[in-house]
Amino acid sequence: FIVLTAKPDGRIQRLFYLIGVLSVITSLNILLEGTSFFKIYESVGVLAIIIGCLWLIGMSFIAFIINYFFLNFPIPFKFVQKKWIKILFFIIPSIIALFAIVTAVLMFEKKVSGTTFNHVAQALAIFSLAAQFIAWIILIIQYRRIKSKENRKPLLIMLVAMTFGIAIAIYATQIAPAIADSFFNSPEYFAPIVLIALVPLFFAYAIFKYQLMDVSVVVRNTIVYGAATLTIAAIYFLVVYVAGQSISTALGAENQGIVAGVFFIIFAIVFQSSKDRFQDFLTKKFYPEQFAHQRIIVQFSNDISTVVGLDNILELMVKTFVEGLKIKKFGILLRDNKTQDLRLLRNVGMTEKECVIKNSNLVQFIKEKNLIDRLPIVEQNDFERVFPDNAKRLVDEEIFTIVPMLVKSKVIGLLLFGLKHSGSHFAGKDLELLYAAANQAAVSIENARLYDSEVQKQKIERDLDLARKIQQGLLPQCIPQIGNLDICGEMIPAMQVGGDYYDLIPFSNDKLFVVVGDVSGKGLSASLYMTKLQTMIQLSCTADRTPKEILVDINKRMYNELDRNWFVTITLALFDMKKNTVKFCRAGHLPILTATNGTVESYKSQGIGVGLEKGIVFEQSLAEEEVILKPGQMFIFFTDGITEAMNEKNELFGEKNLTQLLLHKSKSKSSDIVNEIWTAVNTFRGSAEVNDDMTMVVVKVS
Repeated sequence: FIVLTAKPDGRIQRLFYLIGVLSVITSLNILLEGTSFFKIYESVGVLAIIIGCLWLIGMSFIAFIINYFFLNFPIPFKFVQKKWIKILFFIIPSIIALFAIVTAVLMFEKKVSGTTFNHVAQALAIFSLAAQFIAWIILIIQYRRIKSKENRKPLLIMLVAMTFGIAIAIYATQIAPAIADSFFNSPEYFAPIVLIALVPLFFAYAIFKYQLMDVSVVVRNTIVYGAATLTIAAIYFLVVYVAGQSISTALGAENQGIVAGVFFIIFAIVFQSSKDRFQDFLTKKFYPEQFAHQRIIVQFSNDISTVVGLDNILELMVKTFVEGLKIKKFGILLRDNKTQDLRLLRNVGMTEKECVIKNSNLVQFIKEKNLIDRLPIVEQNDFERVFPDNAKRLVDEEIFTIVPMLVKSKVIGLLLFGLKHSGSHFAGKDLELLYAAANQAAVSIENARLYDSEVQKQKIERDLDLARKIQQGLLPQCIPQIGNLDICGEMIPAMQVGGDYYDLIPFSNDKLFVVVGDVSGKGLSASLYMTKLQTMIQLSCTADRTPKEILVDINKRMYNELDRNWFVTITLALFDMKKNTVKFCRAGHLPILTATNGTVESYKSQGIGVGLEKGIVFEQSLAEEEVILKPGQMFIFFTDGITEAMNEKNELFGEKNLTQLLLHKSKSKSSDIVNEIWTAVNTFRGSAEVNDDMTMVVVKVS
């Protein structure tokens, strides 16, 4: 009962308590009259029938439960954690008990002889003795599995106790009856059976001495606080008695009850106000280790909130838990935000430095603990269930307690603990303190990560802002003066940098290349491809080459440079003011619009995007056109960021709206036209975000 009280939800504790209950039940037959239990149905009646059935149930179950207990304690065997094994350990004894009870009932109904039932009961007794021998063998195996001499000591005591118990049982059932004619005539031969009482005493000594199954906290608290309560009660009654006797002499015996009541109230008020100090005094006096832990962890809670940086937080945790609590085994696992695995980042005393927990049932375990209002502490007997892939490794590392670090029910890490400096497990108040400290550390770690993420984000934004300035610097900084051409161009990226591109490349006073390009996608990757494209085009645009020849050459170079998921659309035009013509090619790009005297035309010459095909198909598909320039004529080169600009209703700006803006602009300057288009697009878009890079170049013939 003490073991169960220490941890009511613990599997080992419940099994141990069940062994105690079954041990009592299997001894119930001594309450029956006569030397033979098997005559109870003919004499005592209903009570005896109930006792007999309980005895049969106890005899059927105890053999299985004892073995199941030692298969799980102190280190569970892996095979016994399988669900069907657990079921068998309870179904088989249930069938045996049912068979024995049915046989007993049939005997009572005179349908089965007492001899038959006698054989059944004797078989149960022999089976029980054999099961104890098997449990003894399992305990030997468990003893050999433990490497630490310190941890072997309690099992050695239990092993000696079981050996002694089996020897006494064999002597009492086999040897004594053989050398004595009867118990009543030769009691001295049966007297050694009283030594069987040493078995539970040995077990109790091992449990209390080595603080197995977390009973130490319950026992010590019961003794210390019980003694303190009795002391306070004695002081109270002594004060009330002495004061009452003294005052009642002066006020009269009839006022003695009133005096006692007044003193009770005063004493209660004084005790309530000093209760916490009194409890701290008891903890310091009787639990110096726990008191020291409490002070260290309280100090840690004060310090952790002032520490900046993940590494500094982890170092403080190691210093607190290892140096402050003086533990030899400690580890910190944190969740990797990318893989969601729990990785060991700091450890002391662990042989395996690379520990990764990928699969676990930790979330479900915590939910179950929360349902019964228990601390979600993972103890060694829970390892197989919670960490099926890592349980053996954790046990081999002599980890006994795992405390999760939680932030809003999200597990961000684990704290691994070995034994305390005294050699005992963390339990009771210790676990409450560790859990509170772990959660406070979790908040600090999460804040540190958020701070690091914000710093990284700001750094990236600064880098992107610098990249934007560099990219803008690569665009034409001044408009070349070529003949009677009025030129204006501008590129507005959707992000800090973009994949749109335009350039104005003069190579004489009367010739000018106009380039507008759009790399598929947007953002940093697109801007890098754009920069490469710009360099190639500037090198390729020479006086002796046509737009088609330049684009064919660019395609050959870019095909091997571009990832297969990327491509570039380009419009390249050559204005020749001597010939008064413009020659252009469209490599998969949007049409070229021309506006003259209130009319707008669209040129949609053939061509596929650069980088989609290596050479032959690209060259064959590419068409080059030549147009005679007219006074007042405008040429508009643009990217799809303008026509595909969206408003809050996901409606597109469209080429139709752009065409309407270009009508009757023969007398407007190119810069005014560009500004009017930007204003119209922004008005149309409203509060919707820019969804693509926008580029426009307007060339007007004066």
